[in-house]
Amino acid sequence: MHADHGVNTLQRMAVPANPDSIPPVPGPLLRLGAHSVTGWPATLLSLLAGATLVLAFAPFDHYLLAPLSLALWFALLRGAGPRHALRHGYAFGLGLFGAGANWIFNSLLIFGEAPLVVATLITALFVLYLALYPALLAWIAARLFGRARLLSWLLALAGGFVLLEALRGWFLSGFPWLLIGHTLLDSPARGWLPVAGEAGAGLVVALAAVALVLLGARRFVAGLVLLAMLLASSAGNALWNGLQPAPSALRVAIVQGNIEQSRKWADDGIDYALSLYSGLSREAGDVDLLVWPETAIPAFYFEVYEPLEVLSLDLEAWGTELVTGIFDYDPATRAMYNSIRHIPSGATYDKRQLVPFGEFLPFRDRVAWLDRLLDIPMSDLTPGTGSGRVAMAGLVAGLSVCYEAAYSRRIRAALPEAGFLLNVSNDAWFGDTLAPHQHLQIARVRALEMGRPLIRATNTGVSALIDADGRLTARAGLFTREVLTGEIQPRQGYTPAARFGPWPALLVALLLVLPAGRARRGRAA
Repeated sequence: MHADHGVNTLQRMAVPANPDSIPPVPGPLLRLGAHSVTGWPATLLSLLAGATLVLAFAPFDHYLLAPLSLALWFALLRGAGPRHALRHGYAFGLGLFGAGANWIFNSLLIFGEAPLVVATLITALFVLYLALYPALLAWIAARLFGRARLLSWLLALAGGFVLLEALRGWFLSGFPWLLIGHTLLDSPARGWLPVAGEAGAGLVVALAAVALVLLGARRFVAGLVLLAMLLASSAGNALWNGLQPAPSALRVAIVQGNIEQSRKWADDGIDYALSLYSGLSREAGDVDLLVWPETAIPAFYFEVYEPLEVLSLDLEAWGTELVTGIFDYDPATRAMYNSIRHIPSGATYDKRQLVPFGEFLPFRDRVAWLDRLLDIPMSDLTPGTGSGRVAMAGLVAGLSVCYEAAYSRRIRAALPEAGFLLNVSNDAWFGDTLAPHQHLQIARVRALEMGRPLIRATNTGVSALIDADGRLTARAGLFTREVLTGEIQPRQGYTPAARFGPWPALLVALLLVLPAGRARRGRAA
């Protein structure tokens, strides 16, 4: 009796009363022949998937690679334990940001004149930090949802990807760059951008990756149904057109001076820039608005207001209003601003979203040593306030400076009053890298998302006129000196993305994540 009791006790401990209550760990999805792709081969493939995703962005624009790259990475994560999933996620992030955002090295080395070792170290730390976001997602997917059914797990992964992109665009000032929704800009599904914004477009790309994984796992019904839903809704969005054109078009000229950074900040840089831009401006012809780029003149406004106002009066005689990027200074508070000034009226917009380590130094009291190593002009600026709305040429413009175009919430604040958008930028410090092309793509996304034409004036390129559908109507070259002219058609009204922002898309993403928490207690697929 005693022995039998012991055997029965061991049997009860070894075999649960309800075997379905503890679902098995799912096996890997990706196989090469009869062998599963796991361990370090899966990590290397994750690195490759992240690097390949960069090709979906400008200047390559192979948008189909976005869902394909994500699908490969999602498949590699299935069945991986938390430790391995963390490694796969970090490798994916290193591939994406190491290949797509390494231009910061050029900015630090050439523009910031940082020592090679310092520029390399900061760039490496920047990429290592950004890679934490996909690493965190992969770890959560394995640790918290790893035993969920395949469909629930994949949907949670798609929703989580978009939620963490939103976090990356906000936390510690944010880096809303290389967002997967931007890859839809030149695709047949571009209609998602004005309807659901960049977050909603990103969710569509992630869900397309889910459909591909389901098809690859022979879940044909689920995969085809999801793919059909995405295609049908994308076709429906393409028919949306809820904006009205303004009564008249606006004739615009952009002066792209193409002054090298070293020449710009030379001892005679102010006089040289004034002479160059003034001369080119007098050749612009009959336009309503003449735009100079960010910090076109490397000086405070009070230092150069006399020649600028003389030029402005001459242009006004031709019916032209001058707008320029310029530094501004408040003697009462000793605050310096990166500004846009409408010369005829004196109206000024001060940049709100400053670039960390470029326009201000976070935690300056703790990293003062870094400030001594970097030699970046005007790197102690004060952020501005307000909505960005300034009246010019008989209309209201929504203004932004450089990097601010990447922040949808900053641009959205000027609507619906703004009939067009104006962004001035200095992409010279990016050099001949991917950044100027990525930056232009972001500006085009913002125009389409907000349903407003956008004037983009840069020092060295790429200056452009972008219509309200995000398409280029005129563009300058990269590292060329020219006056770009054309027309824009201002718009009135709200796109759904401009009215509601990212919140509907983020709510849907959250709802996709939540079921996996319940499903993980069921049997794995």
